[in-house]
Parts: sequence; structure tokens; C-alpha cells
Amino acid sequence: MEERLSQRALVVLLSALDPSVVGTGLLPVAARLAHRHQVVLASVTDPEVTALAARRESGAAVYDAGSAARTLLERAAITEVLRRDGLEVVDALPADLAPRLADTYLALKAAGRL
Repeated sequence: MEERLSQRALVVLLSALDPSVVGTGLLPVAARLAHRHQVVLASVTDPEVTALAARRESGAAVYDAGSAARTLLERAAITEVLRRDGLEVVDALPADLAPRLADTYLALKAAGRL
């Protein structure tokens, strides 16, 4: 016998904001979950990627900066798709992830979304 939750639950998923991860399996499942529950996808931002995107001191650094900028744009695009599907997205540096998740929980609770 299948049991179902009668009230909205908070579901927190920890995943990379990577097109291959999100597009191949996570997005359809998370979007279905978001219809019935509050889904938060949490991901750790790599500080090295942000630093690489700003470098321009040599030809190789410019190439690395372009690659890092593309990665950041892909993360932003995936974040937008997830938000359109009803998910909250927390994308933070490693040291900031736990406090940002707690802040998101408190904001959702205060807004009556849980």
C-alpha cells in the first residue's frame, strides 16, 4: 500500500549545477517533486572558477577566463530553468552553503511556503 504525505514537505537536493547532471535526470524528477513539495537545490560554487574568469594577464589566462565564464553562464542558465520549474536554488561558496540553506529555510517558512 502506498502512503502519501498530506502536507507540503521540504526536499533539499545537493547536486552540481552541471548541464549533464541536471539535464539528464535531475530536472524531470525535481520538477515533478516541485509540483507537490518545496524543493531546494543546493550547489557549491567553485571559487577557482570565479577567480579564473577574471584573469587576463596572458593568452593562456584569457583562454582559461573564457572557459570559466562559459561555466558560470551555464550555471546561471540552469539556475533559471530550475527556478522556472518552481525550485529554489542556493548556489554558494563552500563556507557559505550551510548558512545560506538555513536562511532559505527561514525565508520559506516566513513566507508560508512550507
